Formats: sequence, C-alpha cells, structure tokens
Amino acid sequence: MTQRLAETDSAGAKLYPTFSANGTYTFNQFEVEFPVQGPDGMVQQVLTIQPQHQLNAALTVSLPLIDIGVWRRIAASKANAEATRAQERATQLEVETTVSRAYYQVLGQEAVLDAAKRTLEIFRKNLEQVQNKVEGGTASQLDVQRARAEIARAEGDVASAEYAVVIARRQLSTASLTDPEPATDFVTDDLHSEQPIESWLTRAGGTPRVQTAQAQQRAATTTVDAAEAAWYPTLTASAQEDFTNATAFTGRSATFKLQATLAWRFDASLSPSIRAQQAAAYTQQVRAERTERAAQDSIFQAWHQVRTSIEKARAARVQIEASQLAAELARDRYAVGAATQLDVLQAEHTAFQAKVASIQADTELVYARVGLRTSAGQFIEGGAK
Repeated sequence: MTQRLAETDSAGAKLYPTFSANGTYTFNQFEVEFPVQGPDGMVQQVLTIQPQHQLNAALTVSLPLIDIGVWRRIAASKANAEATRAQERATQLEVETTVSRAYYQVLGQEAVLDAAKRTLEIFRKNLEQVQNKVEGGTASQLDVQRARAEIARAEGDVASAEYAVVIARRQLSTASLTDPEPATDFVTDDLHSEQPIESWLTRAGGTPRVQTAQAQQRAATTTVDAAEAAWYPTLTASAQEDFTNATAFTGRSATFKLQATLAWRFDASLSPSIRAQQAAAYTQQVRAERTERAAQDSIFQAWHQVRTSIEKARAARVQIEASQLAAELARDRYAVGAATQLDVLQAEHTAFQAKVASIQADTELVYARVGLRTSAGQFIEGGAK
C-alpha cells in the first residue's frame, strides 16, 4: 500500500512547478569587447561581448498548464491504490478465516479430549465394578480382562486426542502469532437457520476480492485513457532568470524571459501501445466478472454447507442422547445381572463415538457459519451469529 500511495503522489507531483538551476564556466581564446562612444566621440562604456573567462548561470521555473496524459495517469494511480487497499482487506479476511478455522479446530479437539478422558474414567469405574462382582462370584476373569482392554483402548484414545490438541494449538499459534489459552467453553450452536440465500448472494459485489478486481478493472481503463492522451498536445509555461558576465549589447548582467511552449508529438509506437492497454483492460474486465461469479458460487456453497451442517448436528445430538441412554441402561442391567459386560462395553464405546461425532458436527457447523460470512466479505467479531 505504501508503494501505491507513493506512486500516486509521484504522478500528482508532475503537475507541480519544477525548479532548475545551472551554471557554466567557459574559457574563450579571445576576449571581445565593444566600446560605446558618446556624442562627443569619447568612449563612455565598454560592453563585454565575449569575456575570456565567461560565467553563465540560469534559474528556471516551469509549470505544466495542460497535460491530459498526466491527469489521466494520476487517475490510474489512484485506481491502483484503491485496488491495493481492497487487496489488503482481502488478505486480512483470508488471515481471519485461517485463524478462525484453527481456533475452532482447537476447540473441537479439546472437546474430543475431554470426552475421551470422561470415557476413560467410566471404563475405570467399570473395572472396579467388575472386580467387585468377581469377588462376589457373579463375574469371571474374562470380564476383568475385557474391562482392562477397554481401559487400554480408552487410554489410546486419550493419547490420540492429546496429540490432536497439541497439533491444533500449534497451528493456531502459527496462524495468530499468539499462544492460545486453554479452552474453557466448547463449541455449541443453537441450530438456528440462516437468512434466505438471496440476501447473501446480493453481498457478493461487496466482498474484498470482487472490489479488488473491480478496482483493477478501473485502473486498467484509466491506463488506456492515459495511453490515448499521448496523442494530445501539452502546454507548459516557464520563467527563466539568466546571469552572465557576457553582457553583449544590453550591458546587463541579469535578464529574464517568459515562455509558453506548446508541444505535440507523433510517435508510431503510440497506437500499438494503446491496443495493448485496451487488451489488458478487456482481460481485467473478464477477470472481474469471473471473480464476482466465483464469489457468488462461494456464498452459495457456504450457505448450503450451513444448512447441511445444521441437519448433521441435529442428528448427532439425537444420536448422542440415545447412545448415552443405552449406556446407562446397559450399566443398570449389568448391575442386576440382566446384561453382560460385553453389552456394557459396546454401549459405552458407542456413546463415546456419538459424543465425538456430535462435537465434530457442532464444530463443522460453527465454522460453516464463519465460512458463510467470510465468503460474503464480512469480518468476524466474536464469532458467527
């Protein structure tokens, strides 16, 4: 952005007055003087036409009065600066999207870790219950070994979840350049529906990516205008003050002059250059149209992703409720001898899988809402709502 602003300032500075100063020393082989005689025939003044040691100095101020090419190049520079500003917003939105994805991945993985630890505690309590039943003669050593095997598997699940948390936190740290704090609240969603898709599609034109492409298109168009302006004449005014010891017949060491210069240049390379700029402008126009269409497609996909994720999260919650109830019934039935320990272990394992699936579904849903908003060019503050 700094570069584009500097280019705009540079283009605008061409309309400002310019000042130049130069000095020249010349050694002449012969000195030329001219005596000026008065009415009485006496020499009254000697004019130095060419001194042997000649000194010349000039101070010049120039001001462009009419230069259509410069005016249009300034407009092109401003359009490029606008495009760069929009590109900065697009980059910021991409960074925010990346950070949001990493953030919700951390929350999801930590929720899975929490569920794995809770399941491990359940299996440990189940082992204690089985050992008590063995002492009472109502269970066998086979039940004990099965309980220990489930504990070992649950410990492996905890280890895998801890690894996933470490990696997710590292990715979030890299994306945000900060050390994330431990999660205290896990991802939840109220399963509300989004606004109609038509209201989201109308926002495609305001996304930073589309605004960048449109600004680049305007810059390309103004560049064509600037190239065409090379055919137009320019008018420049200048004032110059000269100092010399070769006063000639004026007898004055300092003189000034004012000039107005009208310049009109014809160059065979101008026409091909204009055609090249026109082709570039057309390419940029097509690119802007495709960018806007891509933004609409992204919003369309994100909106339907949210709708699908809502249904998946709702189904996952029903599944977890049913599996937890089944696990409780299995434990109760096993306590009274109406079910086997294998029934309990399978029910607990199913409940854990349902919990993980529910966590993943909620995480995907919340991030899908974030994706919908970022696709529409909306910066996220405080999460998706």
